[in-house]
Amino acid sequence: MAYMGESWIRRRQMEQRTQQILHSALELFYEKGIDDTSIEEVAKAANVGTATIYRYFETKAELAISVGIVYWQEIADKYIGMMLQEEYRGLCGSRQLQQIFIILEKVLEEESLFLRFLQEFDIFVRKYKISKERLNDYEEKILNLKPYMTDALKKGLNDGSLYFSYNIDEVYFSVMHTMLSLMQKLSYNGSMLLSDEIVKPALQLRIAGGLLLKGLGAE
Repeated sequence: MAYMGESWIRRRQMEQRTQQILHSALELFYEKGIDDTSIEEVAKAANVGTATIYRYFETKAELAISVGIVYWQEIADKYIGMMLQEEYRGLCGSRQLQQIFIILEKVLEEESLFLRFLQEFDIFVRKYKISKERLNDYEEKILNLKPYMTDALKKGLNDGSLYFSYNIDEVYFSVMHTMLSLMQKLSYNGSMLLSDEIVKPALQLRIAGGLLLKGLGAE
């Protein structure tokens, strides 16, 4: 029994250390960029040895991918609950899609660190030509969120609140890429120019979502 207790404590300590490393890496990736952040800096920020980092993650690429996987899961856990409520389930398809856009507004306003990480991660992946196979687990976390929007799109077609001739996947990926790209732009360098401050970021995203809804036949 004592051995089992020690084993559980050891696993718990490893989990806590992993989370500590991932969150320290995320903050540094945000401040300096993934490419300009060294493993030594992550180790210092996480208050662990460099060897400990390599014990958990073989390369900086693996660390960056793991940060992305964990962060996508945290975002999902935080916001998906809004789409599981009875009130949401009773809405027509177009209203469900509108609620999803409202959730994306909340993500824009509350999760700037996450959105800026996504921008850095995309740059890092392209620069070092990280293969699609190495990104399978990362992609899976993103696609876990797909059914919430595709179900709303299907419901909208069935109840007549939406109308479009494209297939569901074509609409889903087009809408999500449009919204996420705008969110990353607004979060990463949305106030770089004076003219960027004319319209608040949340309003820009709301307008874009409204235009997309109209394009999908919503009233």
